[in-house]
Amino acid sequence: MHNLKYIIFGVPQHMRDCWNEKLLVDGVDNVSLPDELRYLCWEFCPFKSLPLRFNPKYLVVLKLQRGNMEQLWNEDDHLDLVNLRELDLLYCKKLRKIPSLVRAINLKKLDLQGCESLIELPCLNHLSSLNWQWFKLEECYSLSKFPELPNNFVYLKLEKTGIEEVPDSIEHLVELATLFLKNSRVKYVSSNISKLKFLHWLDLSHCPVTEFPEIPRSLTELDLSGTQITEVTLSFYSLRNLRYLHMSSSSIQKLQCNVSLSGSIAVDVSSPILRCKSLGSLAVDHCEILKLLSELPPYLWLLDAHGCSLLENVSFMDQNLYQYHSSSDDDDDDDGGGYGVFFMLFSNCFSLNQDSVDNIESNAMLNIGSLAEKWAFSYDLDFPPECVPSLICCFPGNKISSNKFEYQSLNSSINLEIAPNSSRNRFLGFAVCLVADLTPCHDFFTLKYFCEYELTAAGGCGYENFETGLYYLRESQPDRKCTGDHVLILSSIEMFMENKDFEEASFEFYIISYKFSADEETETNYIKVKKCGVHVFYVDAESDTYSEDANTEEDVVESTESFDSDEMSNDESNRNLESQEDANVEEVHAGDSTETRHGDKRRFIDDGDEGDAEPKRLK
Repeated sequence: MHNLKYIIFGVPQHMRDCWNEKLLVDGVDNVSLPDELRYLCWEFCPFKSLPLRFNPKYLVVLKLQRGNMEQLWNEDDHLDLVNLRELDLLYCKKLRKIPSLVRAINLKKLDLQGCESLIELPCLNHLSSLNWQWFKLEECYSLSKFPELPNNFVYLKLEKTGIEEVPDSIEHLVELATLFLKNSRVKYVSSNISKLKFLHWLDLSHCPVTEFPEIPRSLTELDLSGTQITEVTLSFYSLRNLRYLHMSSSSIQKLQCNVSLSGSIAVDVSSPILRCKSLGSLAVDHCEILKLLSELPPYLWLLDAHGCSLLENVSFMDQNLYQYHSSSDDDDDDDGGGYGVFFMLFSNCFSLNQDSVDNIESNAMLNIGSLAEKWAFSYDLDFPPECVPSLICCFPGNKISSNKFEYQSLNSSINLEIAPNSSRNRFLGFAVCLVADLTPCHDFFTLKYFCEYELTAAGGCGYENFETGLYYLRESQPDRKCTGDHVLILSSIEMFMENKDFEEASFEFYIISYKFSADEETETNYIKVKKCGVHVFYVDAESDTYSEDANTEEDVVESTESFDSDEMSNDESNRNLESQEDANVEEVHAGDSTETRHGDKRRFIDDGDEGDAEPKRLK
């Protein structure tokens, strides 16, 4: 078959799982290929190597996916491969080595994914045409050495390989932005990785690495989940750009942040040099021996410590060291549209001491206060259900802080008085605290929290009804079950509104746990709210701009304490507790809630005639 240039042996997709490679084995030794061949595609190729007499000097594409190859050609042949553009050996599970590609200077694609017997690669750093998008080494379980690659690589995925270290030569990949080594065997990461000025994402999850890597200042996301690292100290320079740190199910025992600067130079803490945007997302869930989270940045939009049963100490840095930011100030794709979506999850952290509980509560209220003005002036905006600006904080316990929630009740409903409107234009906002036994919930991420409340204007001249549903939209996970009583601190943009001379407010709370089955049926379970508390925020509308300076928030957002309400609220709280101590929790029926969706526009009902102060139930 002289002058034959194209050969294609394909296997239909539906036959690949049952293909018998022995069907093509007979006569392999007698097969020859023409030297003029330019395109060879042979799935399930039965050869252990290419025919000895074949010279691939004109070959442009060589695709031998799922073949029986152990080697391509003799290493000593030094073949001229100048025309080769594509080498695809996907899932050639018996392939042990790749011959020299020193003359394959025009190679653009090299796919070795699933070559689980591959033990070594030739040097590839001279292949300037090799495209990082078409270079694949995943699932090369026997490959122990980090590949030598062209310095123009931007993205490198080496997951599920046998690579044991990130060598000093990593510094030559000067344009590298993303490095994935998930489920590889990396134990050591060279400090030279810190020289990579464009590296933004490093994934070492489920690697046996034992020491926290020396990361470059450019890094924004670091995944160390499932690693054997036991202690982490994040320096000021690490925190300056790092936004996501994942350490779920790792061996971490202590994690602390240190913003002190080395040297003797004095720096004002209010300086922009220190007021960095900081870490935004920290996942340490299911770290079963974690005991300490120290000096955490105060404006984390995700702090997930679920299931850290030995965690005792949690503390946060002074907020003056950080510029307030929400989850999407820099990234339009993040949740909340720049208005903040916050989750602080300490569910099943049964060893938390009281100081840590106080710190968690204070930080939750700090974040709500920081968001109050932004939420107040934007309360009428529409958001997708999964992005409604909100805060959910959860930790074990059955006590509601009287210092932070001045109005309290021993059941699921509460009435309170609103301070007189001292400003011509003022907004109201509410933070609520609930206590509930979450044991019936099979997955924390299936919980939805409902708040129905009614605001009555001065003199009973009309009222407005609101209904808000809050939930943490995330894929259900079987290891997210909660046990026992938990405290929940909740707020959202839907709980902020213009103050129309309201003087009274009444609230009703309930929690629903949803369970989704494989046949798409939904099971609902109502969880009893044992206690509830409310804190009122008052936002002065005279300032029409949102200040991101944490120091100015006190000038704009007034809590009820600014109206000398400590005494009033405590008296009111005592009266509520005494009058409701023997009250039964009113059961909420499914028909009252199942049609409500998180993020729906609040229902405004103002049908009370002037002078009509008769209370009306929510429909």
